[in-house]
Amino acid sequence: MKTYAVLHNPIHQRIYREAATRMAVNELTAAEDATNKRNPREKNVGGVSYILFDCDTPLTEDGIKRLSRLSFAYALYEYEEGKEGASEYEKMKEGASEYEEGKEGASGRLIPLDRNPDYLLDEGLSSMLKYTGKTNELFTRLMLNLASQLMLNLNTSPNGILQPLRVLDPLAGKGTTLYEALLPGHHAYGVEIDAKYPAEADQYLKKFLELARFKHTSHKEKVGGQTADGKKFSAVRYQIALARDKDAQKSGDVRQFEMINGDTRHIGYFYKKGFFDIIIADLPYGVQHSSKDNKKTQSGFTRNAMGLLKEALPIWLKVLKPGGVIALSWNLFLITRKEMDELFAAHGLAVPESVASLDFTHRVDQAIERDVIVGRYK
Repeated sequence: MKTYAVLHNPIHQRIYREAATRMAVNELTAAEDATNKRNPREKNVGGVSYILFDCDTPLTEDGIKRLSRLSFAYALYEYEEGKEGASEYEKMKEGASEYEEGKEGASGRLIPLDRNPDYLLDEGLSSMLKYTGKTNELFTRLMLNLASQLMLNLNTSPNGILQPLRVLDPLAGKGTTLYEALLPGHHAYGVEIDAKYPAEADQYLKKFLELARFKHTSHKEKVGGQTADGKKFSAVRYQIALARDKDAQKSGDVRQFEMINGDTRHIGYFYKKGFFDIIIADLPYGVQHSSKDNKKTQSGFTRNAMGLLKEALPIWLKVLKPGGVIALSWNLFLITRKEMDELFAAHGLAVPESVASLDFTHRVDQAIERDVIVGRYK
């Protein structure tokens, strides 16, 4: 049996604070079935907190790749338990790091492994952008990992790595979820009602690809239609097709990035039925974000996202394929977990016990207690 250690990303510990260890252990637990990992736990090594886990067999190259893609993974090690009572000379000779666990003289050794997520694009794509109201990219990565892990459990590939999926964020903002979807090589789509955000995302990604010398083409078009009740609508579609190099571009190894400036309730007019594998959305918190509702208040906004969700969720599910996965995060101060569970059940979304039993609640700030729900569309 082998034991491995993962060092927390410092940003992960900052955004989750006292919940960081629980969040990391639970994310690792959610990935256990397909990654040969068990018994995840926290351990203090040399005064630093690590997440340890055991494997019956050594991690393969693909296992290290999947481990490297976990949202909290900053550095990876093989861990060897030390001998209690070893002399200082023996510890230094073996490269051991002391740790305290209630036993004086206990020691352990950390052997560095190469962290290799094997991303299509540099991780700076999603981390460089800073703006008020941004959903942290590591939390977005956590949601994508939970959703893709559930997809992997349903359709296991030989090497445990998912083939490119179509990922939709129906409340895309400035595109953090889309950038995170592009990193491992998925196709990324988003719908955002604020006109300036899709335009900014389009320009940002094109500039990033130019600097990274990625082959890409872009297209912009206006689209429109008429709803079932006769109301006309219009939208703007921004598209980018990208590839590592010219050979990949010629062979068709191309990823799609698309943002639509339009109403999320019109998604069924933009995409065909069953088009997406995964839907991910961070619902309006009612603090820095607001949700537009049919039943508008005097200001035109509501603090509670439930009105928007009840109206939009059935539309989102029309473009999600059977067996597809949806992951949502929301503010527990506005919508209870019970309400969200009941809404998912009413729309044919099954929440697997393996994920439902894991606690991902955490405090964002004084007004936001955030939770995550992941369901499979029957």
